[in-house]
Amino acid sequence: MNKPELLAPAGNFECLKAAINNGADAVYLGGKNFSARAFANNFDEEELKAAIKYAHLRDVKIYVTLNTLLNDNELKNALKMADFYYKNNVDALLIQDLGLFYVLKEKYPNFDLHCSTQMHIHNIAGVRNAKELGFARVVLARESDLNLIREACKQDIEVETFVHGAICVSYSGECLMSSYAKNRSANRGMCAQCCRLKYKLVDEDNNTIKTDTDYLLSPKDMFLINDIPELIDAGVSCFKIEGRMKSSAYVGYVTRMYRKAIDDYMIGKTFKPSDEELDNLKVLFNRNFTNDFLYDKYNVFGQKTPNHLGIEIGEVVNNRNDMTYIKLSKRLNQFDGIRINDFGCIVNMLYKDDLLVNSGNVDDVVAIKTNQVLKGKVYKTQDYLLEKEINEYTDKRIPLVINVSIYPDKNVNVELIHNDTTYEYKSDIIASAAKNAPLNLETVRKQFSKLNDTVYYLNNINLDTDNAFLTVKDLNEIRRNAIEVFDEYRLSSFRRTVKENRFEYKQIQYFDDNYEMILDEDNLSINNEKYSVNYVINSDSKYSADDNVMVCEFGGILQDKNKVAFYTLNCSNSYAYEFLQKLGFKRIVLSTELDDIAIDNLIKEYELRNNKLIRPYVLKEGRRVLMYIKSNPFDKYMNTDKTYYLDDGINRYQIRKKHSITELLEPNSVNKTIDNKQCLPLLIKD
Repeated sequence: MNKPELLAPAGNFECLKAAINNGADAVYLGGKNFSARAFANNFDEEELKAAIKYAHLRDVKIYVTLNTLLNDNELKNALKMADFYYKNNVDALLIQDLGLFYVLKEKYPNFDLHCSTQMHIHNIAGVRNAKELGFARVVLARESDLNLIREACKQDIEVETFVHGAICVSYSGECLMSSYAKNRSANRGMCAQCCRLKYKLVDEDNNTIKTDTDYLLSPKDMFLINDIPELIDAGVSCFKIEGRMKSSAYVGYVTRMYRKAIDDYMIGKTFKPSDEELDNLKVLFNRNFTNDFLYDKYNVFGQKTPNHLGIEIGEVVNNRNDMTYIKLSKRLNQFDGIRINDFGCIVNMLYKDDLLVNSGNVDDVVAIKTNQVLKGKVYKTQDYLLEKEINEYTDKRIPLVINVSIYPDKNVNVELIHNDTTYEYKSDIIASAAKNAPLNLETVRKQFSKLNDTVYYLNNINLDTDNAFLTVKDLNEIRRNAIEVFDEYRLSSFRRTVKENRFEYKQIQYFDDNYEMILDEDNLSINNEKYSVNYVINSDSKYSADDNVMVCEFGGILQDKNKVAFYTLNCSNSYAYEFLQKLGFKRIVLSTELDDIAIDNLIKEYELRNNKLIRPYVLKEGRRVLMYIKSNPFDKYMNTDKTYYLDDGINRYQIRKKHSITELLEPNSVNKTIDNKQCLPLLIKD
């Protein structure tokens, strides 16, 4: 049984340190551009260099997210960033864009590339294709159940699964809601989180349906800490914690808990968080917890609020003289954050019996100044003392074995050993013969144990000597220099291995095409030639036996057929277009998130590189699916004989059930004028 890697998020350097010092084996982070969390602080080049050094000296890997879709202008800058990451020894890149993969695999064959969850790999065919193309790892869709995970782990490629944090309502990489409603593309790192907004459910007769909540699309948070044994037994290579927008306290504590869960199971124990630990996890951040997707269940919706819930700690019992009185069921400390219905504050001053206090305990009645009348339950949303404790960690240190050789009239030799890395340092300092007391092991140990300003602690020391003498000053200088050189050696000895890749690309077959493409239900026609449609969500990896197919997701891209690439494959640049051509696609529909300028640049860049004009397809007319949802949050409210809509006050999105998936459709049909004469039209008919 292999021990899985624990991968933690870092939106800034404090989060990175919190992750590493609470047990992460690897940390994932983003640069200032082209990261799927564009609104995290992220790392500039100097910060990234420092992060790599800090992590690698502590045996922790660094993965960088370069996982957005890129147009041709952006791709050039993304490649410069990738080159910087490669030269500075980033361990792997997480990517979404097919064109970026195509170039990186050619330019850096020994750079590990991971399929981001944005690549929408949700079936075994997608896992196999990732292996065949030379990816080092697949990050499975959050919707993956345990059976799929087990099967994926048998495919001889590393499998990474999310275990904690936010869940996207739609399959990642296939959500266009934010792009449509807010002009902020989730595929470009700018998700506006439309799933956390209020919606009304309306039927075709314009009747508003009564629902339990207005937040019909807001899912709970993933929580798989109790399922770690099943996931380890399934063969998962890496457990991923979501949260590059979260605080260092959140990152540190969640990492600490999952570290315990993994380590306990590896020694034959099953970890289960105590009530206190569970409260700590909840108060740091939760929208209620669920493991439903793992067991192919769907009770992940129905939230009363899309925000952090915290934990219940009491109830308002009185309001008097601008003060609100609270009967506590759990401890409340000064500087904690609380929420009472829509009122929230930091408790800067806390009173008990009209006296200022630092804390209140269970059954105490405490008071805070609110200047308003409040009623209801009280929730703690921030725990000051807990966050203080989490953030007061000491930097991780690693064991070091030192062998010292000191002989009169010879240079001092120091052998440093950490795990399987050994380095021999020869000092310029020469020992003398002892006139009185020669050096002994305890004297040398005392000086070489002074490692507090390094990443090491002394695990063992051996001394080989004969009547030699050195001053304490000399011993300290030798130790400092040896450690400095050993650090440099360890950092410079970073090694990459080329992943075997037997895949051979096809020769591009150029052709002239003047036909429009018509998609009607599950039938695609081009010049009266029929194409079977491989659906966007294809969880059982089954594909049509027909020779002509339209491919909508990554699992279908290596079929040896006459293939059309649908816009859901997110072809966004000329390299992605070329890559799909070399996979055998003769007709390619571009991503609908490209504007006219980006389309023009794609065609021009392709021609400059290949001396050939291409004729890509673009969506001219039809309604797009904005969300693909594994479960139906609205089932219990809907009558199968009617059509229903979600209404956000501005737009109405039709709800459609298709192939066991719930779709949200664009309110109005796209009606695009194709200015570029090189482009061909795709028409989608409802």
